[in-house]
Amino acid sequence: MKTSNGNKNNRTDIETSNDVSRSMSGERRPGTVVGFKTDSIVAPWSKWANRFVIAAIIQGALAASATAFLLYDSQYGTPGAAKIVAGGGAGNWLTVGYLGFVIFGPLAAAVTSLFYQHLESHLRAPYTGISNVFAWLHLVLMNVGVTGATWLMWIGGWRAVNFISTTGASAFCKANATDPSCSVHVQILGPLVTPIGAFALVALIGAFAGGLGYVAAWRRAPRQ
Repeated sequence: MKTSNGNKNNRTDIETSNDVSRSMSGERRPGTVVGFKTDSIVAPWSKWANRFVIAAIIQGALAASATAFLLYDSQYGTPGAAKIVAGGGAGNWLTVGYLGFVIFGPLAAAVTSLFYQHLESHLRAPYTGISNVFAWLHLVLMNVGVTGATWLMWIGGWRAVNFISTTGASAFCKANATDPSCSVHVQILGPLVTPIGAFALVALIGAFAGGLGYVAAWRRAPRQ
């Protein structure tokens, strides 16, 4: 009888111990390690990182569309994207605009999402209040400004060199004012300078706002 009662007590103790272990493991939070004190808790996701990833996907689709157009134009267009780039002069607008968009558009948006992921998930500093406003300004103004400035630039270069090729003029503006290569700078490229500068300023304001929001959120992050 004593042995039977002892076995029942042992089974009860084991079951109780297992229940406590399961309860503790169920309450364990991300970032904890069994037997050690929790040093950090990593949030499962970052809302602003997700938004910038979406922006990077949209920018990537635009970059793919621009690339597809230039590839088509290089085969069936006159003079073709390859000759426009190689020609220099007005063709440099296309080169700088296209490469600038690829770098400061989808790539920049994707890299920026990593900053927000680090701040919101690893440093546990979610964006609220004024920092949230700065983040919206960063997302909208930077993407609109970069896209507007670079697309005006590369489309302007493409139009300019196509105009020059149809008139048989050089891509470089000479001293002769009657040279078509001079008129293309006045008629096509010249009017684009002001809107390109305006879009570039919008992008800079967005980047500056993003920096202010980052600093504001970082200062509210809990110190270890």
